[in-house]
Amino acid sequence: MRPWTTRSDAMILCLTLLGLQTPAAPAARIDWPGFLARHDLVWERLPTRWGESAFIGNGRLGATIDAQGGVLGWTINRTDVVHDQSRFPIGRVFVKTIGTAQGGSARLTLWDAEASGTVTTDRGEVRWRSFTAAQPSVIVIVLEGRGGERDLDLDWAPAEARPPRKVARKEAFLPSDLHPAPSITRSAAGITSVQTFITGGAHAESIRRAGARVFYVSIGRGNTDSEALAEAQAATAEAARLGLKRLAAAHRQWWHAYYPASFLTFPDARLEAYYWIQIYKLGSAMRPDGPILDLNGPWFNATPWPAIWWNLNIQLTYSPLFRANRLDLAESLFRNLDQHRQALIDNVPERLRDQAAAIGRSSGPDLVRSVDLTTAQSDAAHEMGDLPWTMYYYWLHYRYQMDDRMLRERVYPLLKLAIGNYLGYVERGDDGRWHLPPTHSPELATVPDANYDLALLRWGLETLIASAQRLGLEEPLLPRWRDVLANLAPFPSDSAGLMVGRGRPWQQSHRHYSHLLAIYPLRLITPDHPDQRALIETSLATWERDISLFRGYSFTGGAAMHAVLGHGDVAMTRLNQYLEAPRYVEPNTFYAEAGPVIETPLSAAASIQELFLQDWGGALRVFPAVPSGWADVAFDQLRADGAFLVSAVRRSGRTAWVRIESIAGERCRLVVPDWDTAVVRAHAGPAPRVTNAGTGQFVLELVKGASVVLAPDAAAPLPDVDPVPLPAGRNPFPILKHGLGTTQP
Repeated sequence: MRPWTTRSDAMILCLTLLGLQTPAAPAARIDWPGFLARHDLVWERLPTRWGESAFIGNGRLGATIDAQGGVLGWTINRTDVVHDQSRFPIGRVFVKTIGTAQGGSARLTLWDAEASGTVTTDRGEVRWRSFTAAQPSVIVIVLEGRGGERDLDLDWAPAEARPPRKVARKEAFLPSDLHPAPSITRSAAGITSVQTFITGGAHAESIRRAGARVFYVSIGRGNTDSEALAEAQAATAEAARLGLKRLAAAHRQWWHAYYPASFLTFPDARLEAYYWIQIYKLGSAMRPDGPILDLNGPWFNATPWPAIWWNLNIQLTYSPLFRANRLDLAESLFRNLDQHRQALIDNVPERLRDQAAAIGRSSGPDLVRSVDLTTAQSDAAHEMGDLPWTMYYYWLHYRYQMDDRMLRERVYPLLKLAIGNYLGYVERGDDGRWHLPPTHSPELATVPDANYDLALLRWGLETLIASAQRLGLEEPLLPRWRDVLANLAPFPSDSAGLMVGRGRPWQQSHRHYSHLLAIYPLRLITPDHPDQRALIETSLATWERDISLFRGYSFTGGAAMHAVLGHGDVAMTRLNQYLEAPRYVEPNTFYAEAGPVIETPLSAAASIQELFLQDWGGALRVFPAVPSGWADVAFDQLRADGAFLVSAVRRSGRTAWVRIESIAGERCRLVVPDWDTAVVRAHAGPAPRVTNAGTGQFVLELVKGASVVLAPDAAAPLPDVDPVPLPAGRNPFPILKHGLGTTQP
């Protein structure tokens, strides 16, 4: 955190002495299986499509489970099966029953990350359970038949290999798009299927039977048929060798360690459930060594967007990880940025490749997509800010752990290149200011001095200068960075607030808020300055004038911006408006517009986090935007800028205590809006220095590894972190219309 002026040493001494006389710190006492069970997805009838399905995954391989045409099946996918920069559908494994299905039920148990259920037929009953193991990477299916359904087996229906974007747009196929039908082999031991692509590469599936009840399913990929098939068969063979018991134990061990990384609870059954289902979804769709999570992840469905989109989607997808203290999953993005740095450099014109890097609007996992303002191509080629916006989250990845080696070797060099692309185009105007030529503000317009790009350039320059100073670098570009920053054109605005760019006022509400990036998430314009607060409020009111033009992520973005203003009730209203959009929000929390887009539900999780903890303006802000109806809320081990783990409990409408643990020994400025004073009630490590800076602000000096518990007085009880009771009789999953859980006929 940035330095802050402290008051007298006498107050510091008083606070420290109080800490020496206090009892032990409160604890988090969470029955995790019981807590998560109240948020399990439960179906009173079998789901029948992608948006109702149960879904499982291991960060690379996954399946949606539903009953299509009365037949229970697993639509299987693998995120890194990509051809010609595009995802492709794989196929469907389904249960062969003797009788005709008449009904069934299902449950997705979050704690164990396992789906299970029953299918009743006119001949008997099938009980099933399924999960996706990580090592080896297989989908495990366990079937148990009763009555006339004792002789059970699986079968395979491959998908047709055609480019999904062309299918969605009903475009004509080229000869190179007409890939041959897969080669399928069936035997008593199982099924194999090999799909060859005309221009090279293949994927293969192995379905292996292990005894009467257990099946293992895997997808391999490779440059050749044999390579792809060998990978798939090796995985199912290893699964058979290890056996169901060991696979299930390892699977549960990972998940039971995953959930407790952080905790959040509040008295809204639907929103709390939605949040925890997204935490499950993140663990199912990402792993540190896995591929970048694109718009579909391991649950591919028919889509016009079968790739990675960089002008909002990837940023929102990864946004909840940092506060949720799940930084390891974010490596699936940042490790791939590092590995493909040369591709990012090659995306800019040759004249800039010694100083710049970029990525265009969309790409495959190779990150190849050029950006060049000198071309007459579409707006996509003029979208300059997509890599800098992604780098903002890479910066958070660093700031939430304060690993200076990461800053020096990974973040700083790539950020320098990303901002270098802007510096290759800025021009000094007659007003003496540095201006940007026409660039594209995503989904809005191509205009000079686009607020989208000015915000990212300003943030990037500030961050590079601060990073060079922290690392003690003799950076030759520092004078230029300082000059451009000091003389950069101001954000274009008018009486309606922030404009799209110079000469382009805001015209009508639109789903994308690219022109508001300086407000959120960059927070270059903040509400702690009265003039800036007025600009935020005006800009937000203008953007929200006609919310009928919004889509899901518009509501989640608006919720986050209202949370920054402290408008907790409005933020909750926006989140509920999002959940009540049945055209887009699916019963199982999936989301689709013209096709699946995974980022919006995940951005809702990030917006919920903003109600409980924010870090901007050099301060950590505890309970900055809790809705007025939530008297009791709590969180444990949320992570914050400066590498702090923060826990807090609010009871009867007032903050009972706050715990701050320092991972890196940075100075911490804390804001608790409903406190006038604070006392140290407990601490671990050396006695902390805590100074009251007034108006609910406190400055903490904590050494690395130390922690402190603060409360508003010396006598108030310190309640443990426990799940908040939900309203009596509320079940968040009884009906389809709210977009969650149990579906009914």
